[in-house]
Amino acid sequence: MGAQFLVLRDVDEHASTREFPQNRGHHFRNRLSKPIRFVGRGWHVGMVSLSLPTIPVVGEDFVGNQEPLLYIRWYERVYAKDDQGDDVWWHQRRELTVKGQDMKDSWTSSTGVQFFHQLVYRYEQDRARQTQSKNKWAESDGLKLYPTFEWTVQGDLLLNTVHVDYKSQVARVSWGKSLALKMGWIEQVSTGQYRLGPNLLQEFHSDTIPTPTDVPGANNKPTFWKVDGTYLVLSVTCNWRFVNLNDKFRPSAEFPSTCPLHVYCNVGTSSMVGNRITDLLREIKYHPQNTTHFEPRHIQYVPVHNEVVEIVETQMAETNGDVVQFGEGHTILTLHFKREVVV
Repeated sequence: MGAQFLVLRDVDEHASTREFPQNRGHHFRNRLSKPIRFVGRGWHVGMVSLSLPTIPVVGEDFVGNQEPLLYIRWYERVYAKDDQGDDVWWHQRRELTVKGQDMKDSWTSSTGVQFFHQLVYRYEQDRARQTQSKNKWAESDGLKLYPTFEWTVQGDLLLNTVHVDYKSQVARVSWGKSLALKMGWIEQVSTGQYRLGPNLLQEFHSDTIPTPTDVPGANNKPTFWKVDGTYLVLSVTCNWRFVNLNDKFRPSAEFPSTCPLHVYCNVGTSSMVGNRITDLLREIKYHPQNTTHFEPRHIQYVPVHNEVVEIVETQMAETNGDVVQFGEGHTILTLHFKREVVV
């Protein structure tokens, strides 16, 4: 046998998928139409080309669906004149619900901080849009009828409730439960039971602990927070600090623009990679968001493992060992076998 090429596919014309129904783009087996027998010593195999499917953009599940992300209620003092021409004021309830699908246009955010900047900006713009001239967002004594968000120098999001009315015209801030669980603001202890998570910090305005009359809990007892249906409801009697936004939030692309990919194949001789023995054929750099066709300028050869090859197993994995979750398309691997003369 002289030098030859071998083309392997996750779905091939020899019906390997019927024999190996678990074949996928990242891990597949091929039974060769005819076994390859390597006569003599000095046979090596190298990767000539590799075509990969696309890798879908993977974001948080709650972005793009109907689940709520944020609900805010506030009030506005509305100005008018009565029949006698005197100035009169009354309170108009305003509210905003932001669902996951409403933030699809903001899903290009590369960090959690950027995403929540856009979410808070959406609330601020909606509050400004709904108001009318001469109306006010505060009582005559300065008591605010709306909650405010601020950003700290550490990149934390602060729900500032200082001088916010929580007794008569009650402002309300509620986060979607799925979002709160993902961000580590709450943790589920058991079915229907939750506790505050490490990424939501409660901060009081003074050394005197207030009575949170705005969030009635079980048996109508006052509580600072509760999970109510699909929402995490927070009392506005204290401040809330949301930390580690970048650590917990997955950006729009799960993978960087390029990253290493390990191509494994049982045809080549095993070698030590890190602290384990593997059938690593080649490491390449790939672009996850595009169909990738890789042709190395210089083919790297490794010794052939067995004298006879009948079933070829191929796997694509990241450097940490996790298989790559491909989208649509097929994987095509072309191998080249050559014999080096042994003197």
